[in-house]
Amino acid sequence: MTLVHLFCFLLFCHLVLILSEGYGSGYQDNCPHSFSCGIRGNFSYPFTKAEKPDCGLILIHSCDAGYYSPKLIQLEENARTTELTGSIDQNTITLSDQDFYKHLQNNACDALNHNYTLPPPSPLVSFYIIYNVTFFRCNHGHKINPPAHYFKHNCSSYDIYYDSNQYPNVTIEMARSFFPSCMVLQFPSKDLTDTKNILSFVSGQVSVKIELSADCDKCCNHGGGQCRLDASKKFYCHNEPENKRDYFKLLLGLGIGLGITLVALGILIVRCHSKRKHAPSDLQNQSRIKSYNDEIDPYRNQDSENGTVYFKIPLFSYKELEEATNNFHQANQLGSGGFGIVYYGRLQDGREVAVKRLYQHNWRRVEQFTNEIEILARTRHANLVSLYGCTSHHSDELLLVYEYVPNHTVDFHLQGDLARTATLPWHIRMKIAIETASSLAYLHASGIIHRDVKTKNLLLTNSFSVKVADFGLSRLFPHDITHASTAPQGTPGYVDPDYHQCYQLTNKSDVYSFGVVLVELISSKLAVDMNRHKDEINLSNLALKKIQKGEFTELVDPNLGFDSDNEVKRMIVSVAELAFQCLQREKELRPSMDEVLKVLMRIESGKDEPEHIVEEEVHPSSPEGNEDEIGLFQKTMRQPSPKTVVDEWDSRSTTSNTISGH
Repeated sequence: MTLVHLFCFLLFCHLVLILSEGYGSGYQDNCPHSFSCGIRGNFSYPFTKAEKPDCGLILIHSCDAGYYSPKLIQLEENARTTELTGSIDQNTITLSDQDFYKHLQNNACDALNHNYTLPPPSPLVSFYIIYNVTFFRCNHGHKINPPAHYFKHNCSSYDIYYDSNQYPNVTIEMARSFFPSCMVLQFPSKDLTDTKNILSFVSGQVSVKIELSADCDKCCNHGGGQCRLDASKKFYCHNEPENKRDYFKLLLGLGIGLGITLVALGILIVRCHSKRKHAPSDLQNQSRIKSYNDEIDPYRNQDSENGTVYFKIPLFSYKELEEATNNFHQANQLGSGGFGIVYYGRLQDGREVAVKRLYQHNWRRVEQFTNEIEILARTRHANLVSLYGCTSHHSDELLLVYEYVPNHTVDFHLQGDLARTATLPWHIRMKIAIETASSLAYLHASGIIHRDVKTKNLLLTNSFSVKVADFGLSRLFPHDITHASTAPQGTPGYVDPDYHQCYQLTNKSDVYSFGVVLVELISSKLAVDMNRHKDEINLSNLALKKIQKGEFTELVDPNLGFDSDNEVKRMIVSVAELAFQCLQREKELRPSMDEVLKVLMRIESGKDEPEHIVEEEVHPSSPEGNEDEIGLFQKTMRQPSPKTVVDEWDSRSTTSNTISGH
């Protein structure tokens, strides 16, 4: 670029900046459409950074502090701050109200004396607790005849009643007929109310749904304005800029700048045409610059509408993938999930592919799209699905292109249409367990937590090799941190109960999910089955219950040869013991994924020896209702006379995650 060209470019920029200064100081520049808040992700209106209180209704503090630093939130002006413990999802945020939790721990009756306080509805926004429990506070003098399924909590001057089953069809109005003179109270809940221990389900973790009023939603999301209240507290929509002179300045600046640019462009074309012979050296310089940039950052974002790669992943055009999938024909549909639909396709070069088409109505689709690409771009493992490429992240349609894995998913073989053909004998299931554990151990060593380990995400090749898929929920997890505080996500039946209760994600969360997969491989049963007894709906609960009662054989798939093949029986019993350790409620008691892999390989090789469980009573008088939650493997060590999962366990012993090596 000559000095003339450089001068023209700078002049254009200068004119635009000067002439549009009045416009640029308005709402569009000062109040961004969205903003990043560290580990909590991206937010948009009605949220705003505390440094820009005029840009929204709900203030978030410390967004620009450290990535993992706590983020505090104020739901209304002058309200106290609480910690934000999760990203926004479906207009819902998760808060940690430590003050309420402390009051609850000190005296449940005092803490439950009044409704949990959220800001009252306004002409702009309303707040609702998503997961809540309803209490009826009744004075001692009132005659109450509650239904049989209601629990009673005694306080000094009143009693609290609540539904132990929380029937979804029973409304507050219907229940109120049993408590006509009682006060109705609602509090955040983290678990089922099927216990007399209020502290086990009333929570300081609050899921709050935020709804803008119809006028406010129309103003900010469709009109590009700001929701405001006037002096009489009535709604009005504040649109900027309002001064027509600002528009005139902008148009004038753009017109002058565009004219100069066109002239400069004409000169540039003529000069470049006359100096075409110098192009090779220019190309060499560009190549050196690109190579240098790649060395600095191997995952440099080179995506553009005219680009060819994104995070070192090739880019496909929408038209190319549309043709490959026969216009995304329903007959080509392979399956669907929480983030999109997967289609079979064949590229022009003959490769068979699986194309995931992300749902357009999912506002988090760009985040899921980028997350999956970033994870798979930095991983290489034989048992992880390969990502061939994607569309540009600027495209209206976000598409991910994977290798096609033809032999369905593990759950399809265990519980789907292929279950009748008995295509998964035990030696294949053992292979699946080992290869899945190998891929998860690799991910953990790479600082990645999968967060959605389940048999539906385990694809099978024609030779029954595993390909772990679906990294939309996965998280990069630096080795120098112990956990990430985030709202629990995953699939029911596989979610780590410790993660669900404490909102702390660790790699032991994957270990728990893998424990459920091991039980599925042993039993061929669904991870969640509403047709089972209430206490056995989750397969993990069913497995622990059967093991504790010495009824393990009832859990095993009868088609595996457990009663007829001693070698199969040995391996199944050993895998069940390992699954039991993975399913411990407390994450500290679970083994690491690397330890799990080593044990599985020893079991398959036949080098594992029966292990006797030395029972160590650590809870001489366990609290009522907690017996089943106490672990069973306190110390694992070799003994002459083994005791295994086929024997009945003492429900008051516990286990560590120590797995002895061989």
